[in-house]
Amino acid sequence: MTGYQSSDLLIGIAVALLLIWLLLIAALAIRRPKMLQLEAAYRRFSPSGALSSRNRRLRLTLLVLAVLLILNVGWLGLLLSRASGERAVESTGTSSARPRGGSSISDPPASAPRSGSAEGEAIQVEEVVSSARPFETVRIRGTYRGGAETFLRVERWEDGKWLAFPVPTKTDQSGRFTAYVEFGQPGRYRLRVLDPGSGVTSKPFVLVIKG
Repeated sequence: MTGYQSSDLLIGIAVALLLIWLLLIAALAIRRPKMLQLEAAYRRFSPSGALSSRNRRLRLTLLVLAVLLILNVGWLGLLLSRASGERAVESTGTSSARPRGGSSISDPPASAPRSGSAEGEAIQVEEVVSSARPFETVRIRGTYRGGAETFLRVERWEDGKWLAFPVPTKTDQSGRFTAYVEFGQPGRYRLRVLDPGSGVTSKPFVLVIKG
């Protein structure tokens, strides 16, 4: 299970718990008028001490439910903020690659694939700007010859390995594709486009994010 799937699962659990607490409080609120009627009748036959004890237990139950509801709302807000910070979007949104700051990037090892095995099947990247500002959307266009209607991923070279952005882009019937990325921190980012099915890649290119 990936980190994004784990975040989705935790958010789902938090939402389910939130609904459960709301249903419990609603059920108690609905029963409250009936309990008031029963208490009015109960006062005629029971001492005031017993009735006071029942009221204290009810108030304690409502207090515990309210505290649990507040904690659950806080947990849900934390999960949502973490999930929104980790989401990366290509083709239609924003990517959240881990910033490399101002440090230089190392070149991929010689064994790392760089392009398609045949020139006619290579992924050609074109019209990519060399620099951008933080959180500026950068468009990546290209053509995958022989790869019509194929899902592609943009990857970045980080910590000695290629890391894929989570949301793919898709080529059209002519093999053309367009992807969009954003980076939040200044630095130099080495990127490439990959066909996960065949392993064919484009030549790496560098995008500089200026501070």
